[in-house]
Amino acid sequence: MTTVTGTFDITRWDEDTYEEAEGGKLGRVVVGKTFHGGVEGTSTANLLTAVSPVPTSAAYVAIERVTATLGDRSGTFVLRHTAIGSAEGGEMDIAVVPDTATGQLTGLRGQLAITRHDDGSHTYSFEYSLT
Repeated sequence: MTTVTGTFDITRWDEDTYEEAEGGKLGRVVVGKTFHGGVEGTSTANLLTAVSPVPTSAAYVAIERVTATLGDRSGTFVLRHTAIGSAEGGEMDIAVVPDTATGQLTGLRGQLAITRHDDGSHTYSFEYSLT
């Protein structure tokens, strides 16, 4: 496995609440990103969100298509996200959907970890293999 790191900027955030009730709101969000560092490229993610009335409690699932260069190879791949959080902590899992990579990235497998910093910036670590 190879690990690369970098940052990404959020270039789009289109949010729509489709249901709101006493237990919280359900929404859809389209997110655009630009990646810098070990992954150079752009992506669009479609999220389904659940936000509790308690400010620290929320969850989302997402599918994200990435068009990028990884080292000296370029192509596309799809990431699957799941995340949940509360005041006690949270967990996030982001993985390459098997057999979705194209171009020179065909055969890509991997896991992505994201850190959101207090200043609103984001960093990532991407552990991957190419077969």
